[in-house]
Amino acid sequence: MTLVPEDRERLAWWTFTLAMVGALGFVVWSFVGTVVFGVFLYYGMRPLDRQLRRRLSSDVAADLTVVLVALPVLGLVGFAVAVGFQELSQLIGTDGALARLVPWSPDQPTALFEDLRAALGSGSAGSAGGQLLSTVLGTLAAAATGLSHFFLSLLLSFVLLREDARIAAWFRNMFGGEGSAAHAYAAAVDQDLHEVYVGNVLTVFAVTALGLGVYNGLDLLAPSGVGVPVPTLLALLTGLATLVPLVVGKIVYVPVGLLLAYRATTGPGPDALWFPIAFFAAAFVLLDLLPVAVLRPYIAGRHVHGGLMVFAYIGGTMLFGWYGLFLGPMLVVLGVHLARIVLPELIHGETVTREVRAAESLGSNPGVVEPGAAESGDADESGAGPGPTTSEGSSDG
Repeated sequence: MTLVPEDRERLAWWTFTLAMVGALGFVVWSFVGTVVFGVFLYYGMRPLDRQLRRRLSSDVAADLTVVLVALPVLGLVGFAVAVGFQELSQLIGTDGALARLVPWSPDQPTALFEDLRAALGSGSAGSAGGQLLSTVLGTLAAAATGLSHFFLSLLLSFVLLREDARIAAWFRNMFGGEGSAAHAYAAAVDQDLHEVYVGNVLTVFAVTALGLGVYNGLDLLAPSGVGVPVPTLLALLTGLATLVPLVVGKIVYVPVGLLLAYRATTGPGPDALWFPIAFFAAAFVLLDLLPVAVLRPYIAGRHVHGGLMVFAYIGGTMLFGWYGLFLGPMLVVLGVHLARIVLPELIHGETVTREVRAAESLGSNPGVVEPGAAESGDADESGAGPGPTTSEGSSDG
């Protein structure tokens, strides 16, 4: 088969197909962060989805999985914002003025009206109020944009959960079934992406457990008047913050440490300054350095070389930004299996097979991946005929 058919009709269809692929590639790259985060959510939620499929249909299981994941996350974010308002109000001495802006507060409409009227007042105060209003509106716009991307990622993961069987069946029909090099490559990539992304989720839980011990333990040792505020909530937020590139838990423990230093200097006095210093040291070693250097590369990359995973997480975030945390490991897994399964035979001019010809211990071996690992156990719903039965715990793609 030639790359460019001589027949004009086929040439026209190839031209149109390539144009559509280019347009689709442009859209995907324009939303690359949203897409890779959606893929991460898919792999992170897939174990729960597969457990629910034992009792429910695939569509109902996907619906319930998204609800069980999204509602707690949104509730945690809302509770954290409310606590943040209260702590900030106490810190700057506004007597609860900021707390009135909490959405469920009965004083919210009055507070918003008073703040808006003050911001639009005349004179220098009005100018300062206008700047404040502009800053608030800019922050709200950024938050709305972030939420929009989050819900788009959640929607993508939801579609993948419901349609992965049909996507896998289409892939088998188009590019090759079991025994082909394409199937082996897809199965190995799927298996390692599953381990990497589920490992990220496990890292969040591990850091949350560490945070519970660190924050509550420090709170027991704290001098009077310098206790750690809401230690359990801080542990949950620190666990989620491990998904933020490079910064990791700093976005949680640094503001809290500064608050503790402020309380120590204005309350008990300089003799209590040892506690903020101890807080910073413990948080940096146990909740920052340990997750980045040890936990995440070990938990989220057991089949891929640890050094490669460290480079993927750190280098990916430095090169691509926040979504590099998810795109970096994806590119490493895709490249590793290309070098192991496809590249050696391409270089030597041989037929590409499913056999691993290089770096056999560097990633998942497609020869030992469960049959049907690159497809869903519900492949019979795809309309392409029943597929091989998957065993419990097999991964899908």
